[in-house]
Amino acid sequence: MVSMLKDKACVLVVDDDPALVTLTRHKLIQRGYEVITAQNGLDAIEIARKEYPDLIISDVDMPIMTGYELCSKVKNDSRLNKIPFMLVTSFANSENLMKGIEAGADNYITKPYDDTTLLSKVEDLLLNPPVPPASAETQIVNIEGKNYNIRTDYVHLLNLLLSTYRNALAQNSRLAKVQAGLNASNLELELTKKEHEDLLYNIFPSKVAKSLLAYGTVAPERYEDVTIMFTDFDGFTTGVQSLSPEQLIQALSYYFDTFDKISDDHKLLKIKTIGDSYMAASGLPERNVTHAIDAVLAALKMIQFVQDHKNKSSSPIPYWPLRIGIHSGEAVVGVIGEKRFAYDMWGNAVNLASRMEACSENNSINITHETYEKIRPFFECEARGEMEVKHMGSIPMYFVKRILPEYSEDEDGYLPNRLFVREYNYLNRTQNIED
Repeated sequence: MVSMLKDKACVLVVDDDPALVTLTRHKLIQRGYEVITAQNGLDAIEIARKEYPDLIISDVDMPIMTGYELCSKVKNDSRLNKIPFMLVTSFANSENLMKGIEAGADNYITKPYDDTTLLSKVEDLLLNPPVPPASAETQIVNIEGKNYNIRTDYVHLLNLLLSTYRNALAQNSRLAKVQAGLNASNLELELTKKEHEDLLYNIFPSKVAKSLLAYGTVAPERYEDVTIMFTDFDGFTTGVQSLSPEQLIQALSYYFDTFDKISDDHKLLKIKTIGDSYMAASGLPERNVTHAIDAVLAALKMIQFVQDHKNKSSSPIPYWPLRIGIHSGEAVVGVIGEKRFAYDMWGNAVNLASRMEACSENNSINITHETYEKIRPFFECEARGEMEVKHMGSIPMYFVKRILPEYSEDEDGYLPNRLFVREYNYLNRTQNIED
């Protein structure tokens, strides 16, 4: 029979700063603790009532609920008041200390703190957990002209002062030794932390990576107006049968690596690849008004790249004509998975963009009316009329032919000129002013 008792002490770290949560979490895990995190007091209360951690460490300055308010709620909850509570403050003054005592905190630590101070306080609270106050009676105490409502539990106050005194003595006695090894430890920590961060930042947008590092999850978001693009190679399924696995990967990398660069250049975010299909979106995670223009510019460059490759007769990479479909609309974006995270999109707009690709033609960009209305001042388009789409009825479609001549730097209409850039920047500035 497997024991349900935890072998490791569990620490709940509460802070709205993802960087500090990640750093504290890393230090505690290295010491052998299990760590759970919350980004505000409301989440922390819910997690504490579910997980019953052995210790709570909370920052003082947080939105929604301060650390003092969170501490007070914990200490007034009969199910939670046995949990030791440590407050993290930026200023070690009498006011902050007294507010913590008033809230019922069992210890405190001042930022910035070193590993030794943090761990010694954590170990002290875990080895000597506080006893819930026997009496709810309080007394008004005046400190430096301010009144504080303090519980008349002198054992608790004495334990807090003794704990603070012991930690101060221990910190002073080890300060020279800690300082000598601090730089090496910090360097090792930063290198390890950077490796994890670099991996996540390479996979996810910065905003998403920060939330995953700190809290292990990302709240889904609804975007009212984004543009979604799908690409697909014609003849890929039959063409790959003659390729070795190495040749297949080399060919897909050749195309998709370039698509990645083009997407980055035009503020598109690659969502995923499925076989020979490439999905990207613009207008997220940072919202903007030029997302449809960005997507079409990127699509034109992708078509140009594929057509240029066709003329490279000496290239060992096979040529596959490219179909592109684009639609603008509403979508939900979020991260799914617990161990293997995936940043993805859902909604009718995603399905319609996929249908646009299926209804496109070789080396063509097929768009919906919603996208057409956003880009028509800049691009030459050909109306295709309404076409039947599976499960979606008749949908008006357009082929994007090129950038309008007056806005094009080249004869074929792939590159925007200075006038295009000026008008494009004006749209972005107008958005910023309205925001």
